[in-house]
Amino acid sequence: MPATADQLRDLHQLHQRARALRDRLTSGPKTVAARQAALQMRQNELDQATKELQEAKLQLKKHEHVLQGIESKIDDHKVKLNQVKKNDEYKAIQNQIAHETVSKGKLEEDVLHALDAIETKSARVAQLQADFKRFSEEVATLKRQIEELSVSQSSQLRELETAIIQSETAIPEDYRDRYRRIVARYGADALAPCEEGSCLGCYTAVTPQTMNDLLNGNLLSFCLSCGRLLYLAEHDEVATRRTSS
Repeated sequence: MPATADQLRDLHQLHQRARALRDRLTSGPKTVAARQAALQMRQNELDQATKELQEAKLQLKKHEHVLQGIESKIDDHKVKLNQVKKNDEYKAIQNQIAHETVSKGKLEEDVLHALDAIETKSARVAQLQADFKRFSEEVATLKRQIEELSVSQSSQLRELETAIIQSETAIPEDYRDRYRRIVARYGADALAPCEEGSCLGCYTAVTPQTMNDLLNGNLLSFCLSCGRLLYLAEHDEVATRRTSS
């Protein structure tokens, strides 16, 4: 005896529910991977900002070191200035002091610019660190939630797959190979309701003979256009029952 419309409808719904669960089980890790990629981008941005801050601090140390050297030279020149007795030597040392003083002024400006840069870069690093920590915690929470959910979803999927196998026993043995080929091709859309004389899988009108077979329920009917296993839409089936009564 062929499967009834109710049995095929239930089988179709089981396939669709199983597909939805498979999609969720697949989309969960993809979502986590996308978030982890975004987290890695934040890590790279933080690493770059930290590197720039370290370079700014190193540059400041270089400026300070050179500045100290210039100040030492100026002090040395001042000591010599008090020791020289010739006027030309005195003027030469004064010129050296003036030259070093100009260099010192430029370096002091460089030091101030370096300090400003360090302050700006430090603030950016702190902001990026806070953002990375917050996003990292969100990713960890999401990953944990998806992993916990996947355990439940996997269990539900196994139950659905068992139910599908049990429901498939309603399909006569002579039709099962054909049915399996259609499932391999369309997956959860291997079955389709026939509504108002059309297959809702491909939206093509069925033949009068196919419609008659669906109404009589004498044998399984397949769409001649797309090959899907057909069953009478629920409200069409109800209307047929009322007409026949």
